[in-house]
Amino acid sequence: MKMKTPVSILLILTLLMAISCNQENKYQDAISIDRTDFKTTQSLTGLVVEFDSMILKPRQLQLYDSLLITYNSGADKLFHIFNLKTKKKIGECISMGQGPTEMLQPFFVPSKDSVVIFDMATSILSKYSIAEFISNQEPIASERIKLTEQLFSGVSFLGKDMIGSMYRPEYPLYIFNSNGETIKEFGAYPVSDITYTDIEIIDAYRSVITTNLTDRVAVCHYFTDLIDIYNKEGALEKRIHGPEHIFPHFKEYVDGNIVSSKAVKGTYRDAFYSPVSVGEDFFVLYNGKSVEEKEYNLLAKEIFVFGWDGKPKQRILLDKGVFRIAVDQSNKKIYGISDDPEYHIVEFSYK
Repeated sequence: MKMKTPVSILLILTLLMAISCNQENKYQDAISIDRTDFKTTQSLTGLVVEFDSMILKPRQLQLYDSLLITYNSGADKLFHIFNLKTKKKIGECISMGQGPTEMLQPFFVPSKDSVVIFDMATSILSKYSIAEFISNQEPIASERIKLTEQLFSGVSFLGKDMIGSMYRPEYPLYIFNSNGETIKEFGAYPVSDITYTDIEIIDAYRSVITTNLTDRVAVCHYFTDLIDIYNKEGALEKRIHGPEHIFPHFKEYVDGNIVSSKAVKGTYRDAFYSPVSVGEDFFVLYNGKSVEEKEYNLLAKEIFVFGWDGKPKQRILLDKGVFRIAVDQSNKKIYGISDDPEYHIVEFSYK
């Protein structure tokens, strides 16, 4: 007589198999973390910043002492400038276009003493004095650098050089010298038990970077909760995986002459975005939501703080979700953009 396996045993076997699979599928050279690895946790209450003018639809923001500059896609003037002390709008500048003083797809480039903007559409990086940028609707750049390669993301400074992504399957990042010339490949794509085609690996490991401006780069991935920290020579210093231990699954497809890929159903989740260098640390938003869930949105309510050595330091819980942040280290303020229910700027005070 054939014996039936009890349901409880089947459940245990299934659980053990799931645990085994999770243990097998790890990133090479990665350190696994969870939320308990952060030394401290603090909860912050956000206050809506009430300016004297509408903020339109900001997509990016950057701080310069008491000045907040927002990038607004589709506006007559792309950049709006606000004084955080007086809560007044004090200027706007740069029109959309291809003229010498215009831009198409601008990205802020963090800098200590000047306003730096990279236009992805033209591959031109423009530097402005802060005074020139806030006082002139068509500011004149003190320096313009034309990169020799087309980038598909923003760029960051790394010492005297610049770093950015060209979305190529060989290397995730590339270094450019001060003349805009490509001088070397940088970093490596993560390795796990999942194999990818060239198209799949580019899409699965899309990322956003920040640097400490001198000798460290943090690569924060959109679709896996993985952060890679490199030194300026391109050597991996720390690979951090967690807190959910997500792996991206993308499948290549062909549509006529177009070869692309898309996320496998049931695996598509948001992870990190908007990393910001803050002195000895960097702050990064964490979402963790499934893109397929009914109530999905970009608004994140967690910020993770890491040291540039990769050590988890602090977990910050926000009562209001945001999709982009800037940090005022001197005054211990975090500013974020929210679009719920309408676009506005939120201010958080942290310790």
